[in-house]
Amino acid sequence: MWSQLDTGFGHWNVFVWLFFFVIISAFALWVRSLGRMDYKRSTEQDEIFWSGNEVPEDGADFSVPASSSYWGFRVAMEPLYNLLNRFHNGNASDYAGYFIVTVASIGVLVLI
Repeated sequence: MWSQLDTGFGHWNVFVWLFFFVIISAFALWVRSLGRMDYKRSTEQDEIFWSGNEVPEDGADFSVPASSSYWGFRVAMEPLYNLLNRFHNGNASDYAGYFIVTVASIGVLVLI
C-alpha cells in the first residue's frame, strides 16, 4: 500500500528513494572517513587563523575591513570591474534598459 505513491505527475516508489538515500549516505560517510585523523579539540588547532597575528580577546578589536576581506578576488576580477564601471552612471532608467535588452536577448536565444 505505501510502497508506491500515485500522483498526478507519475509514480514515486518509496523503496527506491530509501535505497537512494542509503547509498548517498554511505558515500557521504566514506568521504568523511577520508579526512584527517590528527585533529584534536580544545587545542590550538581550534584557534582561528587571523593572518598569523594573535587573535584579540576583545571582539571590538576583531574586525577586518571590507576592502581586505576579498582583496584577492577584487584584484583577479579588476578587468571585469573596470569594464562594468564604464557602464555605471547611476541612472536607474539606463539599468532598466540594460535589463530589458538582456531579457529580450535571452528570449530570442530561447526561441531560436
